[in-house]
Amino acid sequence: MNFSGSPIEIQQEVADIQQNSRLTGDPFVDAGITAIELVTGKLWCEITEPEFKKAANDLVTLYLTPAWSKDLISIFPNSTYIQTARNYNKKEKSCEFLFDLIEGLGISQKHSNNCIFCGAKAFNRKDNSAFVKTQIPLVGSSSFTNFFPSFQNGISICARCALAFQFAPLVSYRAGGKPCVISCNNPEILKELGREALHYINEQRVLGVYQSKEISGIYDEKFRSPQNALFHLAYKITRSYRNKGIAGENEEITIYHVDNYNQNPKGVSIYNLPNSVFRFVALVMSSPEYRESWFRLLARHYTKFKKESDDLPFWKASLNLIHNQLLNNQSILWAFRDDETRTLTIPFVVIERYMGLVRGMNKQRIEKIKNLADRIAECIEKSGDKKRVMALQSAKDLVSFRNQLRLILRDWQKQGQSGPLTSFDDYIEVVIPGDYTGWTEVRDLIVIRLYEKLHHMLARESASDEQDETKEGDDT
Repeated sequence: MNFSGSPIEIQQEVADIQQNSRLTGDPFVDAGITAIELVTGKLWCEITEPEFKKAANDLVTLYLTPAWSKDLISIFPNSTYIQTARNYNKKEKSCEFLFDLIEGLGISQKHSNNCIFCGAKAFNRKDNSAFVKTQIPLVGSSSFTNFFPSFQNGISICARCALAFQFAPLVSYRAGGKPCVISCNNPEILKELGREALHYINEQRVLGVYQSKEISGIYDEKFRSPQNALFHLAYKITRSYRNKGIAGENEEITIYHVDNYNQNPKGVSIYNLPNSVFRFVALVMSSPEYRESWFRLLARHYTKFKKESDDLPFWKASLNLIHNQLLNNQSILWAFRDDETRTLTIPFVVIERYMGLVRGMNKQRIEKIKNLADRIAECIEKSGDKKRVMALQSAKDLVSFRNQLRLILRDWQKQGQSGPLTSFDDYIEVVIPGDYTGWTEVRDLIVIRLYEKLHHMLARESASDEQDETKEGDDT
């Protein structure tokens, strides 16, 4: 490996590589490693065996509380942490299992297989038992070998990764009634989220509430929807964490919603916030004006299944259509216009950035569509025919949309405007591409721009319509 730069820069580069090489890329393992380093206050390579054992002992004490036992059923079913058999010493058995892993750290193993998470030699437990879903979530149980790679009885895993799995719940996040493991390509964000989770745990422990099963042991901000929880984390990261100098623009966040329960387990559901959406979130959180408009827009699109008995705010209890469509790579351009008031629901500059960042429309095409919309606005303003806007807005198919453009083109020519409304090349390459894909987004962009440019005309018409409706109501 080659290094370049001053001795100080080289030293920092080596330190960064050592820091990041401890991670594997597996969300559970990386969460566990992060948790252990936060609990001990040291990097993994600096932690001594007594410090590992103290952390393990404290972990077991926490896991044996009623609140944590309830959560661990969905993570480590039938494990030593939650055994209910009579005269079973859960603390002794749990510490024995963890200490076995700790004593195996750094020791050369004679196992013929390698760890499936990091590639190191797999670990042989003292009791010769296999690692199954009881210790490593989501891998299957020993009597059902078809759940394992190559029909093995258990999985191959090293002592470090197996130990990390045990600590992962400490920095997990509860949403949708189940534990969630958070993954991010920025280790510093994982650390900061981990600090928040540990602060929550310490706070609850001091208050003594973990003696009740009514509260979650895992960090819980009461989100019923994992999708909303994911965006909540993104809003927090792009606002608070950026102010701390932790987050940049290249982050990508994933939530792994885990159900490892023995009875009818649902496995894992994955909710990913790609970098394109993350950068858009960062944009809307970058200014008070954008932020206010965005949250006002979200408030209009929560589902209405919230129970009257709930004391949760709607943004925690209800699904949000915009969040869901962003995660499913569906266009939300429709949400940026209000056809009743004929206004924009968010500044046009944000819409432009959305089309570029999330929908992948290049800047040149966006600019040409905007310029076309500006000329259409000029034509409509000169003719005074506001119905053209409504006709464009209500075009339900490509044929109707193209016909409306043709009628506007005719109006433009009748007015003797200098230059064409649009060129032939722009029409077939920008407005209506050869494969006809995305024509609805072109329509929506044009209508949104018309709402902005013709606000002085359309707002008066909306007010007039409301007055007419009021008069009709009075007459009846």
